[in-house]
Amino acid sequence: MRRLLAAAAALSFALVGSASAGPAAAPTAGGFATDNFEYVRHVPLANDTAGARIVGRYMYLTTSRGLNIYDISTPDSPLLVGTGLFPQEPYFGEEDPDTNGKILLLNQHVIDVRDKTKPVLLGEHDADQHTMTCVLDCSYAYGSEGAILDLRNPSKPKVVGDWTKFAPPLGNSHDVTEVKPGLIMTSSQPLVYLDARKNPAKPKALAFGSNSDDRFIHSNLWPNGGTDRYMLVGGETVGPRCDEDAGALMTWDTKNWQKTRTFKMVDEYRVKNGLYTDGEAPADLFCTHWFDPHPDYDDGGLLAMGWYEHGTRLFRITGTGQIKEEGYFIPYAGSTSAAYWANDEILYSVDYNRGLDVLRYTGKP
Repeated sequence: MRRLLAAAAALSFALVGSASAGPAAAPTAGGFATDNFEYVRHVPLANDTAGARIVGRYMYLTTSRGLNIYDISTPDSPLLVGTGLFPQEPYFGEEDPDTNGKILLLNQHVIDVRDKTKPVLLGEHDADQHTMTCVLDCSYAYGSEGAILDLRNPSKPKVVGDWTKFAPPLGNSHDVTEVKPGLIMTSSQPLVYLDARKNPAKPKALAFGSNSDDRFIHSNLWPNGGTDRYMLVGGETVGPRCDEDAGALMTWDTKNWQKTRTFKMVDEYRVKNGLYTDGEAPADLFCTHWFDPHPDYDDGGLLAMGWYEHGTRLFRITGTGQIKEEGYFIPYAGSTSAAYWANDEILYSVDYNRGLDVLRYTGKP
């Protein structure tokens, strides 16, 4: 035991000692934060959560036990209005639930969420996918590993295709995002832009983007329905360090993609290991996770991102696609999975260990 403790102490010293100090963070009731964050409150019932989805005045938040639905009409005080027990893998529950406010996709379940106080199981399918994404107002769904579901009768979902057959060989695939109705970007290596408008079961590949180092791609967002020039892309890697080889936040240039059929990475950002008081963490379980642009985001602006032990990080994306860090909130004993803007100043920090922290951004959007 003494040898183990000595080794752990030596590792901790090495991780902290090797880091370069950043701007000092002030302690708050919930964690260390820069002066453009105000800590509002903690919502403890949402612990063990990997992700959520906000549609209208409701937030649908998953845990390994099931689904919690919150009324966020008063954004700084989310109110739990409904729960449903849908057990999942412990700790690593559904990361990216998707819904149109009527049905919700949760692993192999299709859930009726029209009554927010009582979500109920509507149908089940046998497509074992890491994430499932609504397409064309949830009349179809695309899975992270390729499955295409017909949900026009949501009580009887049916596998009708495999989108990977219409893409080049993939090094990895973790998620897909509907950029606008029927147009889909895959979080894969390479990134693939698919057109499912004419035939959702047989999409057409429109464009691609790849990294020379074949890095893992975790998630993507092409803001404002694909009209912004720069696409936002996140990676993910296993710790214990977030360094030059770890998962990064990236910007990709989409200029002239219709002609070149390609996307090109422009900038990337990684955190460092260090002290919490300097806005860093001494060690990490994973590096990078889900992110969300500010409601006013338009060809650049604020972006909030969950970064596990590095908490919620705030970035400004410039008009040339450069990434500048602008603030952070690192919760006590946290492992942050995602960040979501409830409005232009209230930010929800979703955490595997803590649940839900409510923050107020006090800077300039």
